[in-house]
Amino acid sequence: MKSCTHHFNTSLYEAIPWLCGCDKLNKLFCWPCLLFSKEKHVFNSAGYYDINNIYKSGKRHGHSVNHIACLKEITLFGKNRRIEFSLSSQYKQSIEKHNEAVKQNRKFVGQLITAVCFLGSQGLAFRGHDESVASVNRGNYIEVLNMLARYDSDLHNHLESSTAFRGSSPDIQNELIHSVSELMTMEIKKEISKANYVSLILDETSDVMNKCQLASVLRYVTADGNVEERFLRFTDVSSDRSANSLFNHALEILNDFECGPKLIAQTYDGAAVMASQHAGVQAKIREQYPNAIFVHCYAHRLNLVLAQSASFIKEVKVFFATLSGFRTFFAKSTKRTEALDSHLRKRFPSIAPTRWQYHSRLAETVHEYREGIENLLVSIIEEPEEWDVETISSARGLLSLLRDFDFNFMLKIFSSIFPYSGALFKILQTKRSDIAFCNTKIDEFKHHMQRLRGGFDHLWSEMENVFDSNGPTRPKRIRIDSMSGEERKNSYKRLFCEIIDVVCQNVSVRFSENATLLFLSLLDARYFPMYRTSFPEKAFSCLKENYGAFFDFVALKSELLVMFSDPDMAKDSVYDLHQYMYALQLSCVFPQIFKLCELVLTIPATSAADERSFSALKRLKNYLRNSQNQD
Repeated sequence: MKSCTHHFNTSLYEAIPWLCGCDKLNKLFCWPCLLFSKEKHVFNSAGYYDINNIYKSGKRHGHSVNHIACLKEITLFGKNRRIEFSLSSQYKQSIEKHNEAVKQNRKFVGQLITAVCFLGSQGLAFRGHDESVASVNRGNYIEVLNMLARYDSDLHNHLESSTAFRGSSPDIQNELIHSVSELMTMEIKKEISKANYVSLILDETSDVMNKCQLASVLRYVTADGNVEERFLRFTDVSSDRSANSLFNHALEILNDFECGPKLIAQTYDGAAVMASQHAGVQAKIREQYPNAIFVHCYAHRLNLVLAQSASFIKEVKVFFATLSGFRTFFAKSTKRTEALDSHLRKRFPSIAPTRWQYHSRLAETVHEYREGIENLLVSIIEEPEEWDVETISSARGLLSLLRDFDFNFMLKIFSSIFPYSGALFKILQTKRSDIAFCNTKIDEFKHHMQRLRGGFDHLWSEMENVFDSNGPTRPKRIRIDSMSGEERKNSYKRLFCEIIDVVCQNVSVRFSENATLLFLSLLDARYFPMYRTSFPEKAFSCLKENYGAFFDFVALKSELLVMFSDPDMAKDSVYDLHQYMYALQLSCVFPQIFKLCELVLTIPATSAADERSFSALKRLKNYLRNSQNQD
C-alpha cells in the first residue's frame, strides 16, 4: 500500500481569508477568533492540522455564531466613532485639539531629552553663569535648545509663547537629568546582568571647586561582544577618604548593581585611593570577593600615580603646587607666550592639572630649559616699561623659585625619575600580554631607583656646585637654617630617600599581583607556534589558581590545543580574537576560550589599543575641568 504526503498550499490563505498559520506548531488558526473570541475551540487554542478536511471544517467554523461575532469586531476595530463625537462636534474638536497638544508636548519633551543626552555624552556643563535673556551666553542647555529652534518652527513657537512649560528652568533641567540617569542606570544593570565578568575602577581627583570627587566605573563585555566602561556616579569624599569609607563605597556600588560575584579585577587611582591605606581597600574587597585581583589600570599614567602618591610628603606637595605656576604664568598672556617662543622655541605643556602626565612633562620641561627660562624672567624684570605690573611681580616670584635650592633639589629628583617611569608605562602598554617581560622591566625600574637612591652624594655635589657658582641662592628652609653643613646634608638625604622609597613602594604595590596575569599569554598569538609543541602549563595553572571557578579546564585545554594549531585564530589582539569568534558564532564551538577572551578584556590592564582612546576615566577628567555652574 502506497503512502502519500500532503504539502501545505499557500493558496489556502486566499480561499479562507481569516486563516493564519504557526510555523513553530505547524498548525492553522482563525485570526479573528485568536484576538476576540472568549470561547475556546480548535481554531483559537489547540490549532487545526487536518489539511485534507480544512475546507469542510473551515466552512463549518466560518458559519458559527462566535466566528461571525469575532469577524465583526476585527472589521470595525479602530473604525468606531465615539458617541460623544456624534452628539457634539465641539466636543470632538476639543478632544482633537487636546490630542494634538499632547502630541506637540511629547515632541517638545523629546527635544529637551535630546539636548540633555547630547550635553551629557559630550561632558558639557548645562547651566550658564548668566542665563538672562540679555546674556551673550545663557549656558549650553538653553543655547542648544535655541539652536534646535532655528530649524524647528514648532519648537521656536513653543519657546517664545509658552507660559506654563518652557523646559529651561533649573528644576526642569535637573528632573530631566535625573530621569535620563535613572533610565541609563536601568540599562546598565540589564547589561551587567548578562555579562559574565565585571571590573571595578575607582578614580579620585579634584574638580574646579576643589572638592575631592571619586568617580566609579564598571567595565565589562556586553552580550553583543562590545567592551564597555560605564561611568556610574561621582561621590564627594572630601570629608572622609579613609580605607573603610572607600571600601563601603565600593561595596555599595557592587551591591547596587548586583555584580559582586562577577568581580574579577579592581583598580584605583588618585591621591586618596593611592595613599598607604589603599592596600586595606584591596584586602577588604578581596575578602568579600576572592577573584577580584588588583591590577594597574591602562588609563592610570604611572608618572601621575607616582606624583600623587609622593604628594603625601609635604615638601613634594609644595613642589608640585609651585611647579604649575610656570605654566599658568605663560598661559595667561599671549605676549608672555610669544616671549617664551622667541627665547626658547618651546612651550609648556598646555594640559590642565587634572590631565594625564601633566606633572611629569612640566617637570622635565622646566628642568631641561631652566637656564633659558631664568634668562627670560630676568629680561622681563629688567624691562619694566615693556610689561605690566602683574607680569613683573609674577616673574620675580618665578625667578626666586628657579634660584631656590629646595625647588631645584626636588626638580632634580623628579626629572631623574619621570623619564624612566614614563618609559616603563609605555612598555607595560605595548607588552601588556607578555607578563614575564613586563615583570623584568618593573624589576629594572626598581633597581634603577635603588641606584638613584645610592647616588645621593653625587646629586648633592651637583646641587652645591651649581648654587655656589651662580651667586644668589634661595632662603633656606627655616627648620634647617641653624644646622651645620653635614646636618643640612643629612636632612636633605632623608627627604631624598623618603621620596625614592615611596616611589619604589608604590610601584611594588601597584604591580604586586602582576604575576597573577601570566595567563594572558595563553591568548598571545606570537607564542602559538611554541605552544603547539609545548603546552603552556604554567600560564594554564595560573588561570586555574586565580579563576578556577569560572572554567571547565578539561574542555578549555582541548579548545586551546585546537586554537594553537589554527592559523585563522592567530589574531593580533584578544579583542580581535573575540570579535572574530563573535562574528562567526564560534562561541558555541569554543565556549571556554570565548569566556577567557571576555575575562581578559574585562581586566582594565589588558585593553585593546583602539579602545583606550575612549576610556571613561579620560572623559571624566575633561568633565571635572569644566568651570561652568553645575547646580
